[in-house]
Amino acid sequence: MNVNPGELNKKITIFEYTETQDEDGYPVKKKNLVHSANASFKRMSGTETVKANADFTTEKVRFLIRYTSKELDRRMLVEYNKKEYEIEYINDYEDAHEYIEIWATRIEVE
Repeated sequence: MNVNPGELNKKITIFEYTETQDEDGYPVKKKNLVHSANASFKRMSGTETVKANADFTTEKVRFLIRYTSKELDRRMLVEYNKKEYEIEYINDYEDAHEYIEIWATRIEVE
């Protein structure tokens, strides 16, 4: 494994939403920060389709961050460049406890 630490030049945050209630009893989503990191970013694929007269853009990406002992899971989201990505897969890169690879997808309806 040969990772250039200089490639970890993008800022990302990993967060999860929790649902609480306001004083009137209505559900409110709250964004809770789990981890922030420098990452490398690679766009792996992208597609555009039309469904029900709406344009859908699907983007699959890969983030690589330094290893953290914090528990990360697929229920969390990654925010990068003011966009939210759903985590599809988390991998301890080469099982070395040095880097974590995060595969994620962003679906946007236009």
